[in-house]
Amino acid sequence: MSVVAARVHDGKIVVASDSIIMRGSSKRSDLTKLEFINGMIVGGTGAAEELTYMWQYMNTHRPASSAERDILDFVIEFSRWKNEMVGSSVVENDYVMAYQGRLFMISLMYVKEIRDYVAIGAGEDFANAALYLGHTPEEAVKVACDLSCFVSEPIVRYEMKSQL
Repeated sequence: MSVVAARVHDGKIVVASDSIIMRGSSKRSDLTKLEFINGMIVGGTGAAEELTYMWQYMNTHRPASSAERDILDFVIEFSRWKNEMVGSSVVENDYVMAYQGRLFMISLMYVKEIRDYVAIGAGEDFANAALYLGHTPEEAVKVACDLSCFVSEPIVRYEMKSQL
């Protein structure tokens, strides 16, 4: 459970997320769902375990370019690396990635460049509505935190220059 929201505007890409982690019916609010590693901003929703694998992978790997095909190749290679590490190649989480000034949404093995805004996760409906109404990604995540019991502050934010 989480929310990640991103927007391309004013020559930059801004990505924000909440910080909830849930185990059973308990929650903590100290797990970032968003990291800026090795030139990539990547936010993920889903299993915290897979997020930590992604952060580890990002430390030593990058896509060859910011073309959709190279982002897909990065995800495929991550799935192979994950399989070697833990015996499962399934990429279960959804991700938002900003790389080389372009923004992408990744769901399973589907990669789509985003030229305006996107939100993923349990709070995505609230966050997408806020983004649609012109709010910043941080404001969109705040709306989701206020209205969804599955997301929680603090809000984390990163940005990079956009190529659009």
